[in-house]
Amino acid sequence: MDIGCLVLLMIPVVLVACFWYTFWQAERENDRREKAAFEALLRQAHDAADRTADALTGRGDGGTDAVLGVIWEHTGSPVITHDADRRAFTAVAARSAVVDRKPVPPVGGPVTVRRCFTYTYVRRTGPAWTSEVTERDLGACRGSGRIGDSVFFARVRLAGLEPARLTRAGVRSALEPGDPPDDEGRFAVRSVVRTGRTVVAVVLVRYVDRYHPVPAGGPAVAEQCYRLTRILDPDGGAGRTVTAVPVAEAAC
Repeated sequence: MDIGCLVLLMIPVVLVACFWYTFWQAERENDRREKAAFEALLRQAHDAADRTADALTGRGDGGTDAVLGVIWEHTGSPVITHDADRRAFTAVAARSAVVDRKPVPPVGGPVTVRRCFTYTYVRRTGPAWTSEVTERDLGACRGSGRIGDSVFFARVRLAGLEPARLTRAGVRSALEPGDPPDDEGRFAVRSVVRTGRTVVAVVLVRYVDRYHPVPAGGPAVAEQCYRLTRILDPDGGAGRTVTAVPVAEAAC
């Protein structure tokens, strides 16, 4: 009887030990997968920076808008700033990957891992551009991400407008239904020009983070000027493709 009782007492201990070991092994594997994903994102960021620098070098002399277009094409950064004194362009963008975690009771399934990167491109003398990648806290990409979301929203709204409403007033109404002042809304429509079947809207996209202020105490502000282009159907009907490209601050 004593032996039987001992066996019964050992069963929960063995089960707990087996569960703990399974959990430990799964967590080690999940940590390995997440670390591999983070390292892959870092490699992707450096590859994008190198491709951008090569493209800028190969392009030769070009205006600010041309440089912004190349950086945006290769990094996908919604916000790109230009420091004329340093002759530098800085792009901020987050990268993400889905990691298929090994199930661990009571949780499991895929998770998304993110990293925030700053890309800096400088052309000092000669034709060659240099690039530098710096990892930042995810909070540094908050404004950039919100700008990207707003640009996507603007593209959808412009794609759905009837051609007759593709005017400055019509675009402003579509993007800011509440008609807030330009310095308070997400969008400030600078101009809308129609040439033939091409409609080009220049829009300043803004994000004000009032919940995560900068150290000085004021709200954190991110903004970027975009050129949104829509091509109408040959018969004047509603074409549905809208492209968006960042442009220099001078364009706004």
